[in-house]
Amino acid sequence: MMVRGLLRTLSLVLGLTAAGASAAELPAAELPGAELPEAEHRRLVEAIATGYAAPRYAALEAATARLDAAAESFCAAPARPRLVEMRRHHAEAADAWQRIQHVRFGPIEYFSRSARFAFWPDPRNSVGRAVEELLKADPAQLAPDVFGRGNVAGQGFPALERLVFADGAEAQLMAGDDGARRRCAVLRAITRNLAGMAADVHREWVGGDRPFVEVLRHAGASDSPYQRPSEATLDVVKALHLAVELVSDHKLSRPLGASVQAARPRLAEAWRSGRSLDNVRLDLAAGAELYEAGFADTVRRAAGDAALDDLMRRAFAQSRATAAAIGPSLEAAVADARRRPSVERLVKETAALKALVAQRLTAALGIPLGFNALDGD
Repeated sequence: MMVRGLLRTLSLVLGLTAAGASAAELPAAELPGAELPEAEHRRLVEAIATGYAAPRYAALEAATARLDAAAESFCAAPARPRLVEMRRHHAEAADAWQRIQHVRFGPIEYFSRSARFAFWPDPRNSVGRAVEELLKADPAQLAPDVFGRGNVAGQGFPALERLVFADGAEAQLMAGDDGARRRCAVLRAITRNLAGMAADVHREWVGGDRPFVEVLRHAGASDSPYQRPSEATLDVVKALHLAVELVSDHKLSRPLGASVQAARPRLAEAWRSGRSLDNVRLDLAAGAELYEAGFADTVRRAAGDAALDDLMRRAFAQSRATAAAIGPSLEAAVADARRRPSVERLVKETAALKALVAQRLTAALGIPLGFNALDGD
């Protein structure tokens, strides 16, 4: 079966002991696993909510606020040093988004916020068309209360990247003409939108009458959207799976193509800003940190599967090491016969890691197998 083959690949890649490899290669039906007490699920999701998700949303709020301030400063008096500063804050805000983008439950679900932060993959160039429409739109369409209800493809980081990093962007932004002012108006609409959404999501996680951290803490209560704490665990498992799936199935495979000749570097997530490889590394780090924030203790202590905990840690460490060795950029590596094998290796490692999460980890936690991490998106 496919999963068994992927897990065998992971065993070979990591050079596991014979006992470890045998456990990794078991098909799903043969995997050990039992339902954990609901108290263990509650402990797991509370640890991740308070120690992982909420702090990352706080970081996203702070980073997007700094980006918005830098955009305001640049647009008030365009100059190259201010453009450099704005680009630096763009990188920090984009980093903050990558560190939490895989969490697709809770307040980020409301009002299509996830897609509004980053409409990607974008196979039909919806972002490009949306940006062009905004550059021609009535200025009233850029007002905050109108802009946030508009085309989601034009509201987030991919749209902002086109305005700030596309070929000729610097000259267009600093031309001092009506076109430059229009570009700055759209740019400011996007940065205000990002900062506003980040503030709203963070506030809904930790404040108000019913902060989402409390929803997770009391999963299974009579007024909870989760009938049992284990249902909240499933959402968190999906987030872990998605952190790896985005890398394996999209961020690597799309630009890689079938061969060097068929490589498509401009399908990489952030080729204009040169951030595509950084994003891959951040996603894998975020996945590893999510595992360590709550799953590791549960797997080792509550589920009693120290071998699986070791395997998960080694699999993340190996994938991160492979990603660190790719260079100088993802766009260059996929089109270079010498560097391309390292990208192909990372595709195999992350595919195996994804299967490990979907099969071995879910079995250890007593979570139903065969879920799709993108269900409900």
